[in-house]
Amino acid sequence: MIRSSQYNLAFCPPERVDQQLDYICKMGRQYIARWRNPFATAAWLQITFVRCHPFDDGNGRMSRLVSSIPLLRHRFPPLCLDPAGRQGYYDSMNIAWEGDFVPLMNCFVTSMTTSLEDVTRIV
Repeated sequence: MIRSSQYNLAFCPPERVDQQLDYICKMGRQYIARWRNPFATAAWLQITFVRCHPFDDGNGRMSRLVSSIPLLRHRFPPLCLDPAGRQGYYDSMNIAWEGDFVPLMNCFVTSMTTSLEDVTRIV
């Protein structure tokens, strides 16, 4: 159990990390192939990977990279989270940790919309 002042988070025991990563890959492939909503798949991948916590450092960055795969498969850009919305992202991750993925999906959509609007203004 990892504890912080804001959240109580439990991660995968080290001896089960390989098994959990196999599960994430297997289910991730199935969800990418079958789910119609790539944002739902991205949210599931993000939380499931972070729960596994296979690395000493970089789990959040890696989870965002992995979460981009279903988006890219559906011709969306990869996740690019707005630094101004960081607290909202953390809050939505905490809610998703408890099983409600909708706020995290909405966070992804909002961040992507903001990024695309920024690119449109530049171009």
